[in-house]
Amino acid sequence: MKPVFANSATVTVPERLVLKNGRWDGVTLGVRFGVWVHPKHGPVLIDTGYGPEVTSGRRSLPLRLYAAAIRPRLADQPETVLARLGFSAEDVRTVFITHFHADHISGLKRFPKARFIAAGWPQLQSQSRWHRVRHGVFTELLPEDFSQRLRPLEVVDRDIFGDGSLIALDLPGHAIGHTGLIWPEHKLVYAADAQWLTQAVVEDRPPSGPARLVYHNEAAMQASLARLRELNDHEIVFCHDPVPLQRVESDC
Repeated sequence: MKPVFANSATVTVPERLVLKNGRWDGVTLGVRFGVWVHPKHGPVLIDTGYGPEVTSGRRSLPLRLYAAAIRPRLADQPETVLARLGFSAEDVRTVFITHFHADHISGLKRFPKARFIAAGWPQLQSQSRWHRVRHGVFTELLPEDFSQRLRPLEVVDRDIFGDGSLIALDLPGHAIGHTGLIWPEHKLVYAADAQWLTQAVVEDRPPSGPARLVYHNEAAMQASLARLRELNDHEIVFCHDPVPLQRVESDC
């Protein structure tokens, strides 16, 4: 089956914040995660989106302030989508993390039997807590045994399962270790946060102003957009695009 993408939450921001010369009117963005069933390895999660770990319960003051500023409205959680596909959280043995921003890792603790695949963790570990928090990375969201369960993408073949079914795609710029995925069989790319809106890529209108402060490396981000444009014969899915997605049942 093709991977299924669902919204873990929505957030509303001025369009101008995510699209160069956009309107000041609000645009509602999705916060997506993916589920894909590998014929041998079972259900694979691509990120986990936002969860209650960010919006409620015991949290650090920085995470509380972050949630108050972003104000995510929670929607489908990974367990809900997994259940529709006939699986539970304990069936998940692999979670691919596109990068470590809070809206991509909030639910990791809910998957106790999963191994994690991600790039960039050594670089993030070397940073101060303040530097990580300033860029939306909250290590309190990670399981205590995260490092023991991590398969660093730096030492894993880019062919994730060794069968050509899932290929990691370097898309630097947005964040340390930012990585997309390609499903060659379906000619499908998950570009995560290489850009917030498809419109920004198609019309070459990446946001300027305050949004540029989020970029880890703006020049690398532009190079990643150029790489995505070369894949114009593929369907490209972004994490935050406001385009409505089909319900999971229609993809099963």
